[in-house]
Amino acid sequence: MQPDNSTETMNPGDEAPPNTPGAGEDICRACHGTGKVEGARCTVCGGTGKVLQGIGGG
Repeated sequence: MQPDNSTETMNPGDEAPPNTPGAGEDICRACHGTGKVEGARCTVCGGTGKVLQGIGGG
């Protein structure tokens, strides 16, 4: 059995780990997709410019 490393790839702005059904990439609202806020790495998306958001259903 392999260890669950899903939390290692999550950023503070992510709502779910990568490859989670019902989640998809969106532009980070804090840095508007640039990966930087005021010249520093965005702490919400970890500098990627993207966050994972829950989508659909309810």
